[in-house]
Amino acid sequence: MKIISSIKDIPEQVLTVGGGPLCAGCPGDIGLKIALQALGKNTIVVNASGCMTLYVTFPHMTTMTPWIHLAIENAGAGASGILAALRQMKKKATVLCYAGDGATYDIGFQSLSGAAERGEDFVYICYNNQSFSNTGVQMSSATPVGTYTTTTPDGNPILRKSMVKIMAAHNIPYTATASISYPMDYIKKVQKAASVKGPAFIDLIAPCPTGWGFDHSNTIEMGKLAVQTGAWPLYEVEKGKFQLTFSPAKLLPIEKYMEGQRRFSHLNKKDMDKIQELINKEWDLLKQGRFWDVVEF
Repeated sequence: MKIISSIKDIPEQVLTVGGGPLCAGCPGDIGLKIALQALGKNTIVVNASGCMTLYVTFPHMTTMTPWIHLAIENAGAGASGILAALRQMKKKATVLCYAGDGATYDIGFQSLSGAAERGEDFVYICYNNQSFSNTGVQMSSATPVGTYTTTTPDGNPILRKSMVKIMAAHNIPYTATASISYPMDYIKKVQKAASVKGPAFIDLIAPCPTGWGFDHSNTIEMGKLAVQTGAWPLYEVEKGKFQLTFSPAKLLPIEKYMEGQRRFSHLNKKDMDKIQELINKEWDLLKQGRFWDVVEF
């Protein structure tokens, strides 16, 4: 694996070709392409059922790396089996689980938690579009508070699950958040995740034009706004040590992020102010390094 420290270091070899039948502007596609550029060809991709299952669907074989498609609930177990086979054959490869938030936060959490507990040496990236987008944009436990989904038409009343905290609490060597809109930050985290011995988890914000309700040409811009408003802070926890990896001098108002998305169009000024207060509280804690503190809503 070639260490990438700047754009000019990115290998010219492209490990994805063409494109499967995904939505225009799909962030999961972008996230996978960047991850494979960071990891290199000696990578085995484990795909839990979800949006990205369409990416490699016969006759569309779009990756130049091995790809195994599993059920939505068992990516962690599948990775464990592949790692056991590699040990038996005395071969080495990076095993990458690439799964959506429904397959990570919810249906597949038991399998992921078990693999982390066993100390399996794999990288797990959750392409987090904050809903069960593949099956009709239903709420997942990654859905932000106030969000419209088809199962929360009046807005989600529950705070989203703190998945990075949960994974860090497994005492694994590396966890992080990332964004496709900050590719060098993401690449560095993917390579760091692959270099540690044991499980590594990255929660990748993946703005979904179809599910969130914005023009597909704005996927990257929406990812930037998520970070710049504090809706999706970028940080890492390495061997228990927390640090922010991107810290704007001043957060943009949350309205800048939400006003361009149909999923927030039902919110009024009072709702927005309450969400802004929540973000400000979390951001203040993170700037102080108080990663484990609970933010009340």
